[in-house]
Amino acid sequence: MKCRTFLKAMSILACPLILAGAARAESNYPSKPIRMIVPWVPGGFTDVFARKVAERMAQQLGQPVVVENKAGANGGIGTGFVARSPGDGYTIIMETADTHAINPAIYQNLEYDPVKDFKQISILASQPLVFAVNASVSARTVQEFVESAKKKPGQLSYGTWGTGSVAHLGFARFAKQAGIKLNHIPYKGVSPALVDVVAGRVDAIFVGFLSAGDNFKTGKLRPLALTGAQHVGLLPDTQTMQELGYRDFDVSLWYGLGVPSSTPDAVVEKLSQAAQHAVMQTDIKPMLESYAMQPRGTSAQEATRFIVEEGRKWAAAARDAGVELQ
Repeated sequence: MKCRTFLKAMSILACPLILAGAARAESNYPSKPIRMIVPWVPGGFTDVFARKVAERMAQQLGQPVVVENKAGANGGIGTGFVARSPGDGYTIIMETADTHAINPAIYQNLEYDPVKDFKQISILASQPLVFAVNASVSARTVQEFVESAKKKPGQLSYGTWGTGSVAHLGFARFAKQAGIKLNHIPYKGVSPALVDVVAGRVDAIFVGFLSAGDNFKTGKLRPLALTGAQHVGLLPDTQTMQELGYRDFDVSLWYGLGVPSSTPDAVVEKLSQAAQHAVMQTDIKPMLESYAMQPRGTSAQEATRFIVEEGRKWAAAARDAGVELQ
């Protein structure tokens, strides 16, 4: 009994010391290099963007931010790795719509929960897609495309970069609201899908400006609508799907940063301030805008609300598409 009483007293005395040590660690953060995990292969836009953001965050934080690629499972391997990492602020994740909205909607056995296992740092940027058709398609508007699809149920086709992708679920959402049936052609990446659309073997695609290249300028692709909520300067006369009457239609790619859920709020706030500052720098903001991307740089609180809403939206879209993977 005396031993237990002694140990209890010692733990009570030690508690303030532990808390004081934790507080000092937070105030001194960061005191060593930070790892930014990119759950995709090197060389793609997400990787390039992450490296630019990491460089600018490092300048703000006074410590290197080192990008490390952990690709696989549609971003799930790297994201799961961060979810299981210590919550000390030294391992952060470059999030995308796939990792934190699509994967939870379509995979039954996902190893992480995008809300419970992470705290959000910031949503850095978002990119609307363009609903486009090849030059041989007669439709000049979304309404004409819908009318054609109703006359030929299941004959009009669309290409995407895979089953369960943003584009796949976005088209499923569109088809349900329009009351039409379309033929989904999945590819292993956006590039082969785009090749077949431009060649006329597939009718339609949801594509980003970066991936589309010069195909809008040359007329090989005809834009019918923007899938995001806002207009973009590169296609100033193209309406959004919401303007055309499609409810809550915002099918955008986006990029954000998160940390394990056990990370102290004070650390999250330091990272958030650095991230917000990074995306507004003169070598990043113009780059994003040249690809019709919107620099966001949200607060941690705004990012958290955004992730929850994205999860709800894409869960509903997955149900509409009937997509459920192991």
